[in-house]
Amino acid sequence: MFTLKQMEALYWVATLGSFEAAGSYLNVTQSTISKRIGELESRFSAPLFDRSSRQSVLTSKGRDIRDIAEQMLRLNDRLTLTARTSNAPPFRFRLGVTDLVALSWLPELLATILDRYPGISLEPEIDLTAGLLERLTERKIDFVICPRVTQHPQFVNMRLGEIELVWMCSPKIYNGSEVLTKVEMLRYPLLIQSAGSMLRPILHDVIDNPRLPFGKTISCNNMAALAELAAYGLGITILPKAFFSRYVDDGRLHVMKSEFELPKLEYFITYRNDYNGAFFEEIAEISRDLCDFTKDLKKPEGEVFGN
Repeated sequence: MFTLKQMEALYWVATLGSFEAAGSYLNVTQSTISKRIGELESRFSAPLFDRSSRQSVLTSKGRDIRDIAEQMLRLNDRLTLTARTSNAPPFRFRLGVTDLVALSWLPELLATILDRYPGISLEPEIDLTAGLLERLTERKIDFVICPRVTQHPQFVNMRLGEIELVWMCSPKIYNGSEVLTKVEMLRYPLLIQSAGSMLRPILHDVIDNPRLPFGKTISCNNMAALAELAAYGLGITILPKAFFSRYVDDGRLHVMKSEFELPKLEYFITYRNDYNGAFFEEIAEISRDLCDFTKDLKKPEGEVFGN
């Protein structure tokens, strides 16, 4: 009898290009993958892999079996989601998010996933958008939440929501209600995210505007660090308003009015459509329900800051 583990081994060897990569993805040894493939091939009169190639390339018969294997794995995903029991087979879920997600609603997302799938192995990664999408393309992560989509038929993109961006600075620099003029803005350094961040291309028309020739800039790849630098009085910056509202409430940051308007920061969910599609779709729906970029920056009940 054929087994799902044999189908899974064939599918991932064919998809990732080697027995070693498939073993790493499935968290088993290379010899285990070889054994499963050997068991599968023994049932057919024709080989499933071309042994003359250095890479693990499927034969014509192998490609036919791979298509069947993919269908079987998709049906197994649907059956697992329908059952939704704690006895569902465990598997790895490699989730990539930006620091904005990690510092707000990621803990609740992970807790919800673990509650629904107790046997799952979670592997969250926090990185800049460019790094996350690169790792998604390389199949090193499976599911990404970030402010950009990748236009390729092997990926599904879902819009998650948008965030208002505002100019911010320390009240020590500016605490007025009138619109800050260009001359007044250029008196201070610009604190901005580094090139790998999606804020850079989104804000290109603002921060690279020849009408705003900042004499000095300080780049950083962490949004929370930028908020701290701005609160210290080192310059002006651009931050998500809701996420850093507590800084404003505490009097550490001030929202500046400027003639240079800022675009919205849109967030998206991106995942592969060739495996675990039903599971990823459910995680996407959970993400939509839980998405709240103000969550962890709200003052916890009963907590006294400064103690």
